Amino acid sequence: MYITLSLLVYPIAGYFLVRLTRHQQRLQKFIVLTFITLSLLTILGLLTHTITISQNLNWLLITATYLTLSVLLWLVHFSTIGSLKTIGKVVMVFCFGLGYLAATAGFFFVMLASNDLETDQGVWLTNDLVYKERNIGQGPDPSVRLKEVEVYKKVSWFPLVATRLEAKTYDEWNLPLKRQLDVSYSDQKEILYLSSVVEGYKTFAWADTISLRKKHYR
Repeated sequence: MYITLSLLVYPIAGYFLVRLTRHQQRLQKFIVLTFITLSLLTILGLLTHTITISQNLNWLLITATYLTLSVLLWLVHFSTIGSLKTIGKVVMVFCFGLGYLAATAGFFFVMLASNDLETDQGVWLTNDLVYKERNIGQGPDPSVRLKEVEVYKKVSWFPLVATRLEAKTYDEWNLPLKRQLDVSYSDQKEILYLSSVVEGYKTFAWADTISLRKKHYR
């Protein structure tokens, strides 16, 4: 939903931001620099597996990179330099056209991609450790059925942000797992316990452990 809305709304929002601040250059410059800074920090966070502890805020920051792109394209579009303006129009038609096409005709595929990125279960293991679980592969290809589990630790000096300590992916092709695993954590042993029991033509029982002993103190 976040991705679809951003593809539909942000090009229009970018237009109004640029038009409404065209006579206030200092404000416009401040807005553009703020958006660029936030976008660069978001991209850096994705590359280093650093997130906020709020799923909604994560989505807002990720999709806001498209708002930044929209604002920059409109700035180029309204440029007084002819060649730059022409290039901006071409890039704008391509980017916005592709975005609107994905949000309308390709809505189903955008929705599937969003679902793969959505956290299906989040559990606080301790005051600073959070467990996240995603089910990947809800599309038409039945051979792709993965479950990714991650453990994040809050940054002590900025508790709104958390960095990834551990990640593991399980293939459900031969062994189906519950949509939400049973999760428990031993603070004394610093071990995460995962388990699943699925009833079908037979009982599929599964369990795994993830040690966080050394990683917890990074």
